[in-house]
Amino acid sequence: MIIDSHAYCFPPLGNANGFPSAQAHLNYLQREMADHHQPAWRLRDGAAGNKSMLASPEDHTLRGITDVNFRSGGYGRFIWTVDGEEYAKQYLPPYLTDLSHSPDMLIAQMDYVGVERAVLHVHPIFGFLNDYLAECVLRYPNRLLALASFPEWEIEQDPRAAVHAIEQAYNKGLHGLHFIMNSRYRQGMHTSWDSPTCRPFWDGITALGQPIFFTIEPPCPGTTIQDYLQQLGVWHGWLKRYPDASAVLTHGLCWRLFMTEDGLDLPDELFEPFRDSNAILQLLFQISLGNVWDYPYTELHPTIQQLVEKIGSERLMWGSDMPNVERFCNYRQNLEAFRTHCADVIPTQDIDNIIGGTAAKLFAIDANH
Repeated sequence: MIIDSHAYCFPPLGNANGFPSAQAHLNYLQREMADHHQPAWRLRDGAAGNKSMLASPEDHTLRGITDVNFRSGGYGRFIWTVDGEEYAKQYLPPYLTDLSHSPDMLIAQMDYVGVERAVLHVHPIFGFLNDYLAECVLRYPNRLLALASFPEWEIEQDPRAAVHAIEQAYNKGLHGLHFIMNSRYRQGMHTSWDSPTCRPFWDGITALGQPIFFTIEPPCPGTTIQDYLQQLGVWHGWLKRYPDASAVLTHGLCWRLFMTEDGLDLPDELFEPFRDSNAILQLLFQISLGNVWDYPYTELHPTIQQLVEKIGSERLMWGSDMPNVERFCNYRQNLEAFRTHCADVIPTQDIDNIIGGTAAKLFAIDANH
């Protein structure tokens, strides 16, 4: 069974999508787009824009955004206006004409490349979408699983209410929690997500017994390797505190921080959280590095071998980041980079674990149903 452990469905971006207002959602999107590595350009002639148009490079919080009428531009892009000129950034593939990705579209894409199940993730970029994702699962119960979310910057305000909201999402058919660590820093918070004031939330969430997916990426609060390793250390402490929880680190190990000319150089400290836990690592390479190397991404083969050796393929699982990844490569290429082009890199059983076996075990999916 082939399972994509990281995909997205979402309604049109630029609406409220679970935020207090459409503008609040756009403000969050603008701050994220300011830091994103996709290039910006002037629509009139293609001249390069720069990150400082959208937000101060020194302030990674929402306070740093500038007033540029940031908005949806259709066709997978966001646009804004500076000195009467329109600029754009292509965050999504151009075929997303209204910046939405429906479950019907995802299922058609899965059918085309032979993916049997997909796990729907969520991020404040797309909104807080528990009800929407529950409807996606209800529409395709044998094809889609989905994760719940809650505003990460609000969990200690009323931990019992936050846990109750997640429990309600589980009761509606969602299958786990997706926790975006750096969304707290976007709000200007510096209290750790694992501080004593957050413990009642985590005690309640782990007691619910569903998998917890963690996204740890800069800013956290800075953008250096040291910032990232410090947050991995916090996560390591969390894993020790809740050894029976099913925990997943999404996207991988912030690959762009560890690029060399010919591949990746992963320091030993990255593997510490996995040595004395059962945590799982998602392998999403192309969404981070698809504009660095080309298909079939042979530069990543030594890293894949290293990860299998150090963590074990039974704790690694492939995810695509569809539809976002199609700004770099198509869905079939994303899958075949593992299924076909790793055939001489790692054993077949390891490939089978990565492209479906690990996720099937995590979610107790019967391959015969």
